[in-house]
Amino acid sequence: MFLIHFQVNNNGILTFHDRLNEYKPRAFPLGENIALIAPFWADVDTERVGGKVWYSNPGETVNSSLLSRASQEIQTYFIQQRKFQSTWVFVATWEDVGYYGASGTGKDRENTFQAVLVTDESRSFVIFNYNKVEWTTGAGFNAGDQRNYYSIEGAQTDAVVNLTLTSNVGIPGKWVFQVDRDTVQNIKCSNQAEKISVYPSFRNMLGGEEISIFGPCFSSDFTILARFRETNDTFQCNYVNTTIIKCILPTVFRTGKVTLDLNPYELGWNYTSVFHLVNVASTVPILVRQEPDSWIINSHVTVVWNSSLTPSNPLRLEVLAFKSSESPDFIVISSQDFNISSFESSRLVNKTFNLTGEVDNVSVLLLKLSWNYTNENFGNAPAIWSDVFSVRWNSPQRSEAWCRAWLEEEKTQYSVNDMSGSCPCTLRQASRDTTRYVPDPFCANSISAGNSECLYYRSATRCVQKTLTSQSSSGETCCYDDNLELIDIRAAPSGGGRHTRYHYSAQGDSIVPFFTYFEKDLVPYEQCCQYSSNKVMCQSFLQFRPPTTCQDYEPPTPAKGAGDPHLTTLDGKDYTFNGLGDFVLMEDTNSSVIVQVRAIQAKDVQGRYQNASVFSGVAMTVTNVSDKVEVYSGETGAEIRINGEVVTLESSTSEYNDVSIEQNQTDTLTTNYLVVFQSVGVSLSLDVSSDFINVLVMIGNDQLKGKVHGLLGNYNGIVDDDFMPRNGTTIPIGASLREIHYQFGMTWTVEQGESLFSTPYTSQDSIIYEPQFLDSTSDSSRNATFVVELCGDNIQCRFDYEVTGNERVARSTMKFIEKFKELEEDIQKVVRCPFLSEPENGNKSVSGYQPGANATFWCDPGFEVIVGTTLRNCQEDGTWTGEHPVCAERIVPPEEENNQLITAVGIGTGSGGVLFLIVLIGLLICRCRKLQKIKATTDEESPHRYDSGIEISTITSSSHIPTPIFENEDFLTRLKDAASIAYVPVNICHLHTEAGGARSSIEERMNNAMD
Repeated sequence: MFLIHFQVNNNGILTFHDRLNEYKPRAFPLGENIALIAPFWADVDTERVGGKVWYSNPGETVNSSLLSRASQEIQTYFIQQRKFQSTWVFVATWEDVGYYGASGTGKDRENTFQAVLVTDESRSFVIFNYNKVEWTTGAGFNAGDQRNYYSIEGAQTDAVVNLTLTSNVGIPGKWVFQVDRDTVQNIKCSNQAEKISVYPSFRNMLGGEEISIFGPCFSSDFTILARFRETNDTFQCNYVNTTIIKCILPTVFRTGKVTLDLNPYELGWNYTSVFHLVNVASTVPILVRQEPDSWIINSHVTVVWNSSLTPSNPLRLEVLAFKSSESPDFIVISSQDFNISSFESSRLVNKTFNLTGEVDNVSVLLLKLSWNYTNENFGNAPAIWSDVFSVRWNSPQRSEAWCRAWLEEEKTQYSVNDMSGSCPCTLRQASRDTTRYVPDPFCANSISAGNSECLYYRSATRCVQKTLTSQSSSGETCCYDDNLELIDIRAAPSGGGRHTRYHYSAQGDSIVPFFTYFEKDLVPYEQCCQYSSNKVMCQSFLQFRPPTTCQDYEPPTPAKGAGDPHLTTLDGKDYTFNGLGDFVLMEDTNSSVIVQVRAIQAKDVQGRYQNASVFSGVAMTVTNVSDKVEVYSGETGAEIRINGEVVTLESSTSEYNDVSIEQNQTDTLTTNYLVVFQSVGVSLSLDVSSDFINVLVMIGNDQLKGKVHGLLGNYNGIVDDDFMPRNGTTIPIGASLREIHYQFGMTWTVEQGESLFSTPYTSQDSIIYEPQFLDSTSDSSRNATFVVELCGDNIQCRFDYEVTGNERVARSTMKFIEKFKELEEDIQKVVRCPFLSEPENGNKSVSGYQPGANATFWCDPGFEVIVGTTLRNCQEDGTWTGEHPVCAERIVPPEEENNQLITAVGIGTGSGGVLFLIVLIGLLICRCRKLQKIKATTDEESPHRYDSGIEISTITSSSHIPTPIFENEDFLTRLKDAASIAYVPVNICHLHTEAGGARSSIEERMNNAMD
């Protein structure tokens, strides 16, 4: 809830603070702290001449229909305010009013006009409506500071009677202004304008979305063209009225900041603006594929969308394939036209179709749903898009063949040589390391492993990707399990991370943002590790896209400035600094990475200045690399400037040149802005409230160590020399806060010509400022009981309440310091032992990779450990005890093997003897075959040759086998004698029986018995 005090004057003005008794208008600007809004400042006489002044009650709840109408008007006239929703509207109307001293026919001259105040408690607008103007006066705005004012064209001249015929929004008699900024924002078109305004200024690189442009005065007599200068993509726009045109964007295979040129009069590209093309990975698909795992070529599939997003028939659904062989483009695989019956916003439409088409030479697909595609005057067709997905066949063998071809091609490519990165070991570390890692677009919001949002990482709970740096175009994915531990892809092919040849944000020669990454890194992973049934394919894939690990991960370094600024340096030293002005918070020695803060005098809850300071602004840049970002606190909310221009952040994350800004409403009073400079590994988390900013700085770039200076110290790992002023001397670490304030802190005042702030620092009209110091402040003179309840034992909170008397400042300081401590705990370095693979011809069981975990190894049957350790433990230094085991085939000496067989024979007695004999004979047959193979090898490799075999004489007649057989001593004797000849290749397969003199193979008998 906000408070505003103003008066409605019958002389055609609204005044703030006090009423203005001057009836005759004066030229703007006015001094004397006179703030007013003048729809028609004149000597109105309602008593003698007539007319009336009426207005709504500002204290009453505003009618919802009036709020809706006001919101709609602001959204219409200010294209940047498409999300504006008014919370308060005030209407004042001067109806049929005459002028003082009118007589005779002069009394018949009447004016009717209206002023409408609209706000959402952050942004404020004024609407002037002129119904009838028959006598003259002045109209406009005056802020009372002799700097900010605005007069409507023709005011205080006879031309003012034309107010009913003129407008700045194309509607005669209506004038609309934004009044919450330093200057009044007039949206009237102008043929002298050089810049154009575009809303939204961020759109998907896929195109098909609408933008609105205003600036010059447009005409329907011309063909209006726009283009993206860097790619020369040209498209046509539609005339709406003299102030606005609308355009449907084409597909552009580029992301980031581009130049939008406009040719409205067929005279050349005379108007320009900055536009931002958004990476596919940063957008949410509106056309949703149902059951995406079942999207197999030649199968029936279903898509879903909200019918209100496709507002007219006919619709066209296209399956497109990405092609990058020469120049990037989409080719149509299949297409179909159809109609839908309803366009209600609550209705979901399902469309089922057969996923078919010629896909032998493509691997990347997506869907496009468009409408109005027959309207040639509109240039491009509006469209919505699905996510990007890979071609999948119904045959795993097809995927295996694809993978083999890819592996052969990879052998001719340069290797993924940027292995410098190392993943955070835990998700807690990863989510805190905002300097180097961002949420993976394919697995950012899952609650648990197997969540459908992690389409390409089924075993993962969440994944992050390393931010793109200027030194490399490669990437790195890190995925985490339900225990928040890093997953190794060798252990979980469906969920582990890996190094990639391309980053999804990389672009350049032959590199298309997102699509090159998807085609060259994600599709091979799917075909080799997901769709192929041959595990060897995935193992081969990892030779070219190695797994990511965490053994070399080093956490980032945090620092902070909170409340009446309590600072913690990059080396961990705490102190308080209460300077006023602009200061260097952190700057590298090359003046490349620069962060500056603005400190103003703090106020208590009554608005009175106190002997304390708070940060009210932060400015930052990477010189000659990034855009400059400024963030200011203010009573109407945060103000963001990019390169000096005020911007409205149109989404939760906005990308600019080498810097991204993410906004998040933490509570009703505070908004957090995360500003990340990707190329240098620096991020700032800013908690912005109405009257101060708390700052958290993170550095994840070791190259900056020992090479920075400013209020956050020199970042060299040594606490004792952090207080180093500009002249390079060192203030003792035990110096008082007064000495630190004057001999260190004040030396880092931003010097003339160094400021990044586009608005100058101005001292407040306040009491004489004398900072107080934490180490010399006496016990609280305020309510001691309340201070204890508010702050507990937090010294900084107590100090802030003592010097500011502002509970909100003190509470915010305490919360921010607790937040900082939690951050320090979360990013602490942890120890993890490296991944252990299974031995060849063996297996393993690993309880984890934290210190204290153990790993047990064993060999497959017929193999035994000949080298290494079967039980290994993870130690505190991150290494495993013992050596990696090696499993080799177990070789049994002939004598031992024969004895084992005879012993086994002796065990079999009773009625089961015949069955045991059959098994035994089977073993002998296997032995026979093995010995025959040995003989064949010996025959090839050795000059010594054996005879073709020995036929063993009949053991016993098949017709006289006793029951049980192992009671036959003659049989046992002969069997033992036969086994003793094992040193030569015995042809067991030709053991004879005596039945009818015919030869019968024991192998044949065994087979018959098995049958």
